[in-house]
Amino acid sequence: MSLEADIGCLRSLPLFRDMPPSRLKLVALMGERLRFEPGAVLIDQKDRLDGVYVILEGDVEFSQSRPDGEGRRFQKDAGSITGDVSLLSGRPFIGTVSAKTPVLALRIPKDLFFELLQTVPEFSLAVCRDLADRVHRLASVLLREHETV
Repeated sequence: MSLEADIGCLRSLPLFRDMPPSRLKLVALMGERLRFEPGAVLIDQKDRLDGVYVILEGDVEFSQSRPDGEGRRFQKDAGSITGDVSLLSGRPFIGTVSAKTPVLALRIPKDLFFELLQTVPEFSLAVCRDLADRVHRLASVLLREHETV
């Protein structure tokens, strides 16, 4: 992909849709494009992350193993971001993210991610909206699990 194609791909994602062109170009230049085959691990449980991953193409699966062998899984698709909660909270990642299909991801370094949050209000708002949407979906799932029949 060319720089212009990378910028176009980023611009199509909700997180970057309203970002100023100069900042979008910076993300495309400083981000590391990574390819993962199905089954490959993007983020391992307990990793201290040094960046976030924006899924440009493909689907990833988030899973968390428990000592009893059980665990939860859910899928995230193209356009999603992962690793942001761990970076923002300063805590280790709580699960494993692996490629479910062939994946093209852009790893945005931690320093750039925080710089964008501090200097680009449109990006900060988009990240907040994305986080709020995920909290809402999580709460909905938890409430459904605890419904009485």
